[in-house]
Parts: sequence; C-alpha cells; structure tokens
Amino acid sequence: MIILNAANGAGILRTTVMIVVLVLTGCAISPSTPGEEYEVSQLRVVFLDEKQIRDKWVEVTGKTAVMMTPRLVLESKRREEVVVGFYDFHTRTIYCPKMNFEVCGHELHHAVLGRFHFER
Repeated sequence: MIILNAANGAGILRTTVMIVVLVLTGCAISPSTPGEEYEVSQLRVVFLDEKQIRDKWVEVTGKTAVMMTPRLVLESKRREEVVVGFYDFHTRTIYCPKMNFEVCGHELHHAVLGRFHFER
C-alpha cells in the first residue's frame, strides 16, 4: 500500500511529468531520412558534341534526331525539337554534352526514375 501526502504527491507528479516529456521528446527526435535514395549500378556516361549525339541517337533508335512534336500532351503548338542528349535504357548509357549539366542531369533522372515522357 502506498500512502501519498501533499509533499510526496508533488514529487511524484513532477517525476511523472518529466518522464512524459522525455518520452514525447524521444518520439519527436527520430532519425532523419535521407529523402529518396537510389543506387545506380553499371551506369555509363558518354560525353559527345551535338552532332555526335544526334548521330548516336539515329544509330541507337533508328529514328531521326530532329522531329516536329509537342513535348507535353497539353502543348498545342507543334515545334521542331532536336535530341540534345538521351539515356539508352538497354546499355544503361547516358549520352550528353560534357558541360551541359541540365541535359546530363535530366538524363540521369531517366537512369534513376525510368521513362517519364509522353511517348507516341
């Protein structure tokens, strides 16, 4: 049997509050996640100039490197597009201009996330 008096009760209440605060703080401090994490194995990157990229595109796909098409489904105006870089899914190779980080980074996203363009 436990008998509580006023002084003893306040101490127990203080201790209980401290334990609850520590438990809740422990829940709030969870290990941070690194966000989305991907590991790409056996990825090749080949830096080419513009003409070499277009020639390689024709060689790999059998399609012309210059096309008239809207880039997105929602676009209504047709325009000329030229292949400036691409990711070959079969050989796991990125073909892009050496110092064009936007194009190379875009193709790296294909290597990681797969196909995300609307394809006809």
